[in-house]
This record gives sequence, structure tokens and C-alpha cells, in this order.
Amino acid sequence: MKMNRVVVLLLLLWFLCFSSVFWMTSASVVLIGNNVTLSFDDIEANFATAIKGSGECGVLYLANPLDACSDLSIKVDELSNGSSPFALVIRGGCSFEEKVRRVQKAGFEAAIVYDNDDDGVLVAMAGNAAGIKIHAVFVSKASGEILKKFAGSTDMELWLIPSFENSAWSIMAISFISLLAMSAVLATCFFVRRHRIRRELPQSSRVREFHGMSRRLVKAMPSLIFTAVLEDNCTSITCAICLEDYTVGEKLRILPCRHSKLLTTQRMT
Repeated sequence: MKMNRVVVLLLLLWFLCFSSVFWMTSASVVLIGNNVTLSFDDIEANFATAIKGSGECGVLYLANPLDACSDLSIKVDELSNGSSPFALVIRGGCSFEEKVRRVQKAGFEAAIVYDNDDDGVLVAMAGNAAGIKIHAVFVSKASGEILKKFAGSTDMELWLIPSFENSAWSIMAISFISLLAMSAVLATCFFVRRHRIRRELPQSSRVREFHGMSRRLVKAMPSLIFTAVLEDNCTSITCAICLEDYTVGEKLRILPCRHSKLLTTQRMT
């Protein structure tokens, strides 16, 4: 019972660790500052620069125009803050690629595009990756409306954390190592329990080792003098044990066989 509790506890700890890693990698946009921490799900654009490592940190600004379907009036070099500038853009009016290219042209290092529809479904922004050097992510309309309230606040940090898709190999590696560790623990528990059960068995139920027949039993077996091959007592010309031929006059001992009509002979020593 104690062993089962240990196994269950280890499985629970493994599940909690894996769940925490998954949660950290699935929250891709995180807003931090002024005792406020908010996280938002997103999907990275398949044509923009992938977010790697521990993520990218910057300050969020509203694009002007908000849909970024024409050149942005706000320029990065006009911003007094030295942090990496991110632009918040609304969906619609033009393609995702056009929006991201205009955000990049204005000097921003990332484009956060939020949906103009309230369905809450995140889409993967598609486009031509040629010349795109900044990050781009897509968030829901509800997330965008919240982010708009904090846009321009230089005391608020916006983090873009690698999404689950980009961290899949890390998750797989962690899962594989955890699985190996759990397998080793379970195997150890199994063999320890098996050994303990065998030790607790009564002596009479254990398998006894065979050390051969005693000299007294061997001498009690019938014997004969070899003269020739005899069919009636199944005496052959060769010993079945040492595989040597008998010679006339040698004394042989008759051994019991599995079959009732067959006897085996052994050379006497």
C-alpha cells in the first residue's frame, strides 16, 4: 500500500510539472506593470520572424491609422522611450502582410494584430516572408480592447513569449525525459516489491536448487556386467551419458527413464 502511494505521488508531481510548462508556453502575450499582470493567447504569423528564447520585451503603442493600411504617421525615432516599440493594429481593410510591412517600415519591432470580429477564433496570419524582419502575432478582439487601454504607457512592459508550437521540441524533450524517469521509478518499485514478496514466502514454497543424486541413491540402482547389446533390457553399445562405447566386462548401472519400457545405462566409475 505504501509503495502504491509513492507511485501515485510521483505521477501527480510529473503531471503538475508538465502542466505548468505547458501553461507557460501557451500564454504568448504578457502585459506586466503597476501591479498588473495579464496574459493573452495568440498565434504567430507564419511569414514573420519567429519569437525565440525567453521572448521579446517592449512597449506597446497604437498604430496610426489603427488598421495600418497606409503608412503610419507615428515614427519610432519620435518616441522618447528607449524600449523596443510594438505596434497594436486592428484586423481588416488590407492584408496581414501589408499591415506588418508598414509597421516594420515605421521602425516598430513587432506587430500585434487584434481581431475586428467578436467570435474569439484566432487565425494564423499568412503572407510572403521576403523582407520581413519583425515579429507579428494575432490576438482576439477582447484581448486587443484590453491592450488598447495600456497602449502608450511606458511603465508597462509587453512580453512576447514563444508559443507552444515554437516550444514543441522543448516540451517533447521534457516529456521524454520525464517518461524515462517515471519508467525507471516504476521498474524499481516493481522489482523491489517482487523481491520483498519472494522474501516473505515460506521456505517450503520456494524453488529448491538441485544438487544431484546422493551417492547412496546411485549405489542402490541395479547393475549388470556388459557382454553384448541386449534388446530385452535396452542395453546399447554406447553410454548415453559420456557417449563412449562399452567394452565387454564393464559393470554398468541401470538408470530409470521417463518411459516405462526404456532403460538408460551409465558407465560405472
